[in-house]
Amino acid sequence: MDEHNVEVAQENERVGLSKVRLVLPNRLAEKEDRLVEWYSRLKGNQRTKLLALYEFMAELYRPIASLTPCKKGCASCCYYPVSVSDDEINIIERGTGRKRIKKLRPAGAFHGTPCPFLKKGECSIYDYRPFVCRRHLSLTKTPFWCHPDRSNEAEFQQLRFSEVELVFKLILSEGVLERPVDIRQVFK
Repeated sequence: MDEHNVEVAQENERVGLSKVRLVLPNRLAEKEDRLVEWYSRLKGNQRTKLLALYEFMAELYRPIASLTPCKKGCASCCYYPVSVSDDEINIIERGTGRKRIKKLRPAGAFHGTPCPFLKKGECSIYDYRPFVCRRHLSLTKTPFWCHPDRSNEAEFQQLRFSEVELVFKLILSEGVLERPVDIRQVFK
């Protein structure tokens, strides 16, 4: 059926969400269920812990790739707002050698504005991308509703792993609590 019809797309998404537990290996599901406990044993600074979380997320999301239309070269979500914390900005700077701008740009409505790291239709900082980019994926069959011109026309559920979300918040709370900003405010 045609996913240009929102009800069809939403049903396909519900089916995709129901399949997540089926494709997720038990050991990963169990680790995610105990992720706060794992986090409590982690040593190191915020950056080290955030990188460890990113590594786990890559492992967790790998089996789900078969359920999503999100593929290399699909860049619709690169036109959505992308909140970044200071730790994530530091990871991007260290990983890419690209420095943040000296004066923070004003906040704005960034939906529809390309990410400054979108180059030739691909993420140029994929290995260093922020948490929100790592957790974002569509579980519809096609990326039709991901396009920024259509993405706010209908409600779609997002896959969320509660322990991953909680550990991310815990890592951020270890340091100076700053309000996340959009990546476009920090990088050209």
